[in-house]
Amino acid sequence: MKTIVIKAGGKAAESSSLITEMALEIKSLISEGYRIVFVHGGGAAVSSIQKQYNLEPRFIDGRRMTSVPEMDLVDMGLAGLMNKHLVRLFQKSGLNAVGLSGADGSLIISESAEFTGSEENRTGTVKDVDPSLLEILMKNNFFPVLSSVSTDSDGKGMNINADEAALAVAGAVNADDLIFISDIPGILIQGAVVSSMDEKYIEDSISNGDIQGGMIPKVRSSLAAIRQGVKEIQITNYENPGDLEKIIAGTKGTSIILRNPAALIKD
Repeated sequence: MKTIVIKAGGKAAESSSLITEMALEIKSLISEGYRIVFVHGGGAAVSSIQKQYNLEPRFIDGRRMTSVPEMDLVDMGLAGLMNKHLVRLFQKSGLNAVGLSGADGSLIISESAEFTGSEENRTGTVKDVDPSLLEILMKNNFFPVLSSVSTDSDGKGMNINADEAALAVAGAVNADDLIFISDIPGILIQGAVVSSMDEKYIEDSISNGDIQGGMIPKVRSSLAAIRQGVKEIQITNYENPGDLEKIIAGTKGTSIILRNPAALIKD
């Protein structure tokens, strides 16, 4: 019985039509015996709410800064509006979806991510994961849909990066596959999608500038997750029905693995 964690962000998380198409594939996989956890972002929804309150979204190194008063808006956008929107779409497609956040069942305990020169913030990093609630849900044929808001050890709300949440959850449930779905077809080297990358290829690509910006922490965190037991990680997009099957088969996107004797570039 394979366990898959899917993290969706960007258009894939915001497009009702793409979510509906993906839901049909997920439903088929679950009927075949797969255990699946869905983790979502929702930065656009949070930014929209912030602007309604005359608050300008702020980022440091690609991470959203969340002040104490802004945490309520993050809860509203991620755990509320975005999560329930997705749950309803999944349920409409026949999935027994349950919406929850990292705060529920003490699923994700986080601690403050310190940033030089920043005020007290509710931007967090994962400290501990208890997958018990996810295991109970999957065992009883529910489909967990998880937002990345969480709680610290003092019971205060924390906003953690959805990629980081997905990586931590994948390790905790001993996932066979972790799939990052965003707006890019995979890791691009000289304009072409690389089918697979190991540690040496990744570090060389970072050193020579082929991998830059926000992709650097994503691929390095992916390697760390694989060392902790996640068997394979894919980075790609979702555009058409059947894409999820291709991703799982390794014929779409970029696979991050511990050792890869030959990195192939897809046509």
